[in-house]
Amino acid sequence: MKTLQHLILHDISNSEEIEAVKSGAHTLTYAEYRKRINQLAQALLDKGIKKGDRVAMLCKNGHASSIVMFAALEIGAVVVPVSWQLTPYEMKGILAACEPKAVFYGTEFKEIMEEVLPALESSLKLKVVTGTAVETTPEFDALLTGSGDTPDVETVSENDTALLMFTSGTTGNPKRCMVTHGGIYNYVNATLAYTGRMQHVRFLACHPNYHTSAIICQMVGTMSGTTFVMTDNQDPLENLKLIEKEKIQTVMALPVYYTYLLKAWETHQTDISSIVYMMTGGTKVPSSLIQQYQDIGIPLMHGYGSTEAWGISSWNPQMGMDKAASAGKPMEEVDVRVVDPETGEVLPQGSIGEVVVTSPFLFKGYEGNEEATRKVLKDGWFHTGDSGYVDEDGFIFITGRYKDVIIYGGDNIYPDQIEEVIQQVPGILETAVVGIPDPLYGEKPKAFIVTNGREGLTEEEVTRFLQERLAAFKIPEIEFVSELPKNNLGKVKKDVLRKQAVRS
Repeated sequence: MKTLQHLILHDISNSEEIEAVKSGAHTLTYAEYRKRINQLAQALLDKGIKKGDRVAMLCKNGHASSIVMFAALEIGAVVVPVSWQLTPYEMKGILAACEPKAVFYGTEFKEIMEEVLPALESSLKLKVVTGTAVETTPEFDALLTGSGDTPDVETVSENDTALLMFTSGTTGNPKRCMVTHGGIYNYVNATLAYTGRMQHVRFLACHPNYHTSAIICQMVGTMSGTTFVMTDNQDPLENLKLIEKEKIQTVMALPVYYTYLLKAWETHQTDISSIVYMMTGGTKVPSSLIQQYQDIGIPLMHGYGSTEAWGISSWNPQMGMDKAASAGKPMEEVDVRVVDPETGEVLPQGSIGEVVVTSPFLFKGYEGNEEATRKVLKDGWFHTGDSGYVDEDGFIFITGRYKDVIIYGGDNIYPDQIEEVIQQVPGILETAVVGIPDPLYGEKPKAFIVTNGREGLTEEEVTRFLQERLAAFKIPEIEFVSELPKNNLGKVKKDVLRKQAVRS
């Protein structure tokens, strides 16, 4: 069967030598890891959890969270990763919507869950405190007492839901995205077919385990014999020390993480010679950041995708630094078109329109929201909501989100283009460009800029730099700020910046 369940049952290594998961002083070999997954899977079955039931987990990165995820998937249950950044009010809404039969949560969330759990009593069969990121509880360990043999499970189909992911958009209510066993199977197999990058590498798992890209890495890496060094800490200096101590070879995180990691390394100069490459994505990756890592000998690769589409395309330095600002080339299994967002007409190569994709990785829809599903899934094509174009060499360039496009007197201004140029100014750490009201032209661009501490950088200096590289109507107003507002995944909340700009 072409399912994720099949991969878990048959393709996870049973090696006594290879480390699978390490968090703090706690290390599991793949043989131990697989045994614990089987033990918990059997315990879930014994507790009445079955195929199709929802298993929610609110656990920070650690071996417990990994065991819970794979054990639930092994029996055909649907895993619901819950962000630990949410308020109790938001958690109640998410958990009530998915009606979990089991909830696993870390010790640090016990107080929050005491407020949330009463609303779930009618659906719950099992609630377990797993422990912290590095330690487990006796309650959790009590579930891991079986033989560890492969459990007798009900077989899932390719179209069965494996993950119920809540979208991480910066505006609006999250939607319940149904990711299938077949979709994940196809993605894992396709990724393993192209590259052995994850095979037997030491991976710093610092990206929150409720995020799609973190889960993707864990799925592909577990089938590749990756050693996951888990941490729930993204402090740049602490992570640099961990990279040095554990001889980490690769990391996956959002671009903002790498901006501050590099700043910390320039100050502390820890040993990062073990790094082979780093991976990023999830939002626009400044080509200047890629070049800064290239200058210290570290390839910073990035990918383009979404919760609904999983992987769409990827870029690495071998594709050419002149294409670093692109989203790379589509995976072999992925077809990409650029269409008119109003008419759906396919546009000529080089024209800017909405990026739409079809692939064997696509989600099957938003649970309980057929209207939202119809808006984005049309005749087997997923409409990303991203504006962009494909160049003559087949590289995808994302120019922004359609809701972020600035309409200046009838001309479209794409914030990503301006941000890309601003990032090249020496002394700038990060920036975000939004549209603000203009009485003459309707909208005009404004840039919010965070510096790296360089003294004397002025609006005039930035403006002169931009005037040499951008058309006059694209030159933004400039405001220096101490930080940019971000959601819990590190994406800039441009709606907040728009409101801030209007008030100022």
